[in-house]
Amino acid sequence: MLNYLDTKNVLFTRGITFDMKQYLFVMQVVLGEDKTTAYAMVYDRENFVRETGTEEEQEYLAQFTRDADVMLQQQECQHLKELLGENYQMDVQNAASTLKDYKFSGADVQQLLANLLHNRVGDNDSLDDASVKDVISLIKMMYEQGALDSGDTFQKHFITVMPKFNALCPTCNHEFDVVAGVDCICPRCKQVFKWSENEKRFYPKPNQL
Repeated sequence: MLNYLDTKNVLFTRGITFDMKQYLFVMQVVLGEDKTTAYAMVYDRENFVRETGTEEEQEYLAQFTRDADVMLQQQECQHLKELLGENYQMDVQNAASTLKDYKFSGADVQQLLANLLHNRVGDNDSLDDASVKDVISLIKMMYEQGALDSGDTFQKHFITVMPKFNALCPTCNHEFDVVAGVDCICPRCKQVFKWSENEKRFYPKPNQL
């Protein structure tokens, strides 16, 4: 679990000290926040609040790109990033051990697989380089943990199969299948039968003269 005081004590024993702003900046980067956004949020908070959501937002954030890179290259931040990254990864792995307590939709599974595959093939490789074995093993693991769920997307697409009943045409004595609630036609003599919803039965439609 990420903890400021614990992190400070661990790095202090290694001769590394850092301030609160450095911790908040690096923590956001470790959690996936864009480095320029994280830098502006911590080191230029008042202007960040004012500029975000405006047409000048991208230009405003771009000016912090070099500052963010320099900050991440500092020894304190490098040690911070390494330690926080290890702690965060440990939290993720611990949570993954209890996947049976969660249900993921198809979109969730797709994102999880993308993230896991990215970790396996590394930053310098393409996801296309991931072997079929990697993909299958990940899906198998999630299935065995009971973490796969069809989700709302599947539940919105279904077909209702109505039960069929055997009927006898009074016109030609031919047997055929009918479905309650749906008008039907005798396949032999073409006699039309109309369904009466009020009486819950079929009535033959008189032939037109």
